[in-house]
Order: sequence, then structure tokens, then C-alpha cells
Amino acid sequence: MAEAPDRISALEQENARLRQEVERLREENRKWARLAGTDDLTGLPNRISFLRAIVPNEFRRAMSEDNPISFVLMAADNLGEINQKHGRSAGDQIIKGLADYLKTILGEDEKLGHLDGTNFAVVIHAELEEATNRARKWRTQIRGRLFPCGEETSQITVSAGLCSVRRTEVKDPRLLTDIIFKRLNEVLYTAKKEGGNRVEVYPETEVNTADVKSL
Repeated sequence: MAEAPDRISALEQENARLRQEVERLREENRKWARLAGTDDLTGLPNRISFLRAIVPNEFRRAMSEDNPISFVLMAADNLGEINQKHGRSAGDQIIKGLADYLKTILGEDEKLGHLDGTNFAVVIHAELEEATNRARKWRTQIRGRLFPCGEETSQITVSAGLCSVRRTEVKDPRLLTDIIFKRLNEVLYTAKKEGGNRVEVYPETEVNTADVKSL
């Protein structure tokens, strides 16, 4: 009679071991995805590849073409509430759904990356006014869409910060990237502080990049 409980215990231990192995493999996949420069949840460029490779390259392109360049930092407003109500996996569904939708509404010349959490960044080869109009359009489109969320669907809103660079003669694009994204974080914080579902633009319409140290 003791054989059945022992067998059940052995099966439970084996199941626990298999779950640990599955989680280990998932973490290994996430590690290799990070090393490859791709976010495993969204399939988009991750923070390192976006900020250290893509953005500097786009700066160089804008400089060679003597064109303005703009940046948007966007984040969902209510993901915390969704995580609390539906669980973390539902929150991941929202992030992936938002990434997939952004891929469909962004132009071919716009570069999209998933930095972390709900933070997405976009490079736009356009002046401030045009970039602002595009960001506001995306905000409206996202608000009007339902995203998969567990067994249900959910509406989300996003906030965005925007900064534009007109002059792009700079010797260190990576340093300028750090400066630009510091400013984007500031205006994104303002957008969320003001209630969310809004686009905030960095006060300066033009960033002087002739002397990066002065920024």
C-alpha cells in the first residue's frame, strides 16, 4: 500500500524538477536574446542594442543627410493596474500586443525598440512639429484599440515624451544619446504626473549639439 504514495511523491518531485528545468531554459533563452540585442518578449531591439547601436547610427545618418531627427519615449499608463487585476502574464500580453501594434502603425523609416517594462522608444527622421503630430496620432490610435489580456481584452493609454535635434554635428553620438534620453525621461515623467494619456515635448525645440558638454 505504501508503494502508491511513494510513486506519487516521486512524480511530484520529477514534475518540480522539470518545472525548474523549463525555467532555467527560459532564463537561458532570455540571456542569449539580450546578448543578441533582441528582447525575447517583443522581438524588438532591446535597450542595449537600441541605445548603443541603433540611435548612434541614426544620428550619423541624420548628420550625413543634414536632416533633423526626433525621438519618442512611450510607456503604457495603467499596466500596474492590469498586473494587479489579471496577473503578470496578462501584463506581458499587453506589452507584446502593444509592440505588435506599434510595428503596424509606424512608418518604414521609423526605428522602434523595447527598452524595458512598458517603455518603447522610436526614432523619427522628422522635425519637431511633424514628430509631435505622429506621436499624438499613435497615442490616439492606441487608446482606441483593445489588447489581449488574459482571457479578456483591455484598453490602455500611453504617455510619451518627445525631443528633437536639428543640428547633428557631434563627435560622440553615444554621449548625445545619453543626454537625449535623459531629457525624454524627464518629459515622460511630466506626462504621467499630469494624468497620463498625453504627449509632452522637451521645452527646447532645438538642441545645440555643436558642443555636447554644454548640454
